[in-house]
Amino acid sequence: MSRDPNEFGAEYEALIQFLYLAPVGLVQANVQGDVTMMNPVAAQLLMPLSHDGGLDNLFTALAGVAPELRERTARHGAPYGKVCDGLHVYLEAGAGAKRTPQILALTLLKLDPERVMAVIHDVTDQVRRERRLRQNDAWLNAILAGVQDYALVSLDLQGRICDWNPSIGRVTGFGPDAVGRPFTIFYPTDAIALEYRQDRLREADANGWSLDEGRRLRADGGVFWGSTLVAPLPERDPLPGEADGAAYCLILRDLGQPQEAATRFQENAHAA
Repeated sequence: MSRDPNEFGAEYEALIQFLYLAPVGLVQANVQGDVTMMNPVAAQLLMPLSHDGGLDNLFTALAGVAPELRERTARHGAPYGKVCDGLHVYLEAGAGAKRTPQILALTLLKLDPERVMAVIHDVTDQVRRERRLRQNDAWLNAILAGVQDYALVSLDLQGRICDWNPSIGRVTGFGPDAVGRPFTIFYPTDAIALEYRQDRLREADANGWSLDEGRRLRADGGVFWGSTLVAPLPERDPLPGEADGAAYCLILRDLGQPQEAATRFQENAHAA
């Protein structure tokens, strides 16, 4: 049964509307890269690659950052399918700029033997978050490797201790009654406890971790020299009704006496 030409016209208009309203960059081109359709998001993302203000050819625009794309498309023998999936394209911030380069993720689909569709979106923040999490993992592994006298503490969004475990008791002597109290109970004075606690959490949020070293307090009033690292947990946003869920990880190390810690630091510095 033949279809009404008006139906094809309606489908085409729907496609055009989708292209222009899609929240990601969409570019349709022929297999030689000549652009036939581009939505505003794609134009905005790709404009830094244009040397003359034009974006007539997708492969030409990407030649400086993804020179292999044209050849990969030509080698793709199947009449349709993915040419590449989530290829990271790095856009330099400019000469002398110190900010992080913009990172685009590019997926190129072969629609048929003559047409391709590029899907482009900005993943700069996502890559930065993933890199920060990897750095956090490296910090934690470095701290925990070969160190037996440490306390591992989970904190909520306000910096209060979420639960108790034997490592807390072993290092600090605090028992299960520490749950619900701020992590500053491990510090000798609480004169600026709330302000200090908030500063540490803000620093951890901004930098991926907050690390300091100094005097620490045991439950019996004894003082020792220790280091404390606070790091935000991934996917830490609490669900409704779970406002007190774990949002940070705190690692407290007993470094011994201050002089011992200073000597150890100097030895490590000379060995580096």
